[in-house]
Amino acid sequence: MLQKLFDKLLLAIILTALTSSYSYALIVELQPKEVVPGDVFFIKIKTNPKSSPEAPQVEFAGKTVKLYQDHDNHYYALVPVAIDTAPQDYPVTVISADEKELVHITVKPYKFQTKKITLPEEKVILSLQDQERAAREAELLAGLWPKNTPRIWRGRFTKPADTAISEVFGVKRIMNGEKTSIHQGLDFRGSTGTPVTAINSGTVVLTENLFFGGNTLVLDHGLGLYSVYMHLSKFNASTGETVSKGQVVGLIGSTGRATGPHLHFGVKLLGVSVNPEALFKLEL
Repeated sequence: MLQKLFDKLLLAIILTALTSSYSYALIVELQPKEVVPGDVFFIKIKTNPKSSPEAPQVEFAGKTVKLYQDHDNHYYALVPVAIDTAPQDYPVTVISADEKELVHITVKPYKFQTKKITLPEEKVILSLQDQERAAREAELLAGLWPKNTPRIWRGRFTKPADTAISEVFGVKRIMNGEKTSIHQGLDFRGSTGTPVTAINSGTVVLTENLFFGGNTLVLDHGLGLYSVYMHLSKFNASTGETVSKGQVVGLIGSTGRATGPHLHFGVKLLGVSVNPEALFKLEL
């Protein structure tokens, strides 16, 4: 009888020790665990509350990922996978105080569409003046992406227009048999004047008429995440304004280098162009 009581007590002590040890471990989760080039994945981290109070460090594909803290010792981040990433397993390194966790994300092979387009030469070959303008504007946009501001977005991301998608992310366009470009966004159908809404809360950091994008609005959602709305017929928000998810920020149009009214919508994350559809699928 005493032996049985002793065995039960010993088992309870062992289970308590194991449970306590597990609760203080560094726990890392990825959503999803498999992606394709151009996707986004979400990382959740629970750190040891007895370790350093500082946020853990995360590295993926040579980049340091900035995290946000939602609860005590709980950290999160959105992580981009560049479109030219080769298919294989990649390490995601998480370091917190004296703890280190290595998890892997699987990048699966994916064949993007190729589309051959024939356009008038003036639509393909730019004048020197147009080239100079396009270069200045590309530099203007490139200057936005490195800025990593505090998080503004909350919860899941929603589509910017309630219309069909006419062109998906990653399509390789071969124009007039020579010039090649990669479609780094989604094209939403829509007649001129169709409302365009913010995919999440953010600050308007650009409202400009650009050579290629026409009336272009850019939202900064924080932590290196930006959404881009092009070819608008009208802006419904101003630079410096903070907007909420679902708020109308513009109207579909055909300004810039567009053959007809539509919304070209893009997402930049830590300077990387990613597939907006991957962002919409995340359960945040």
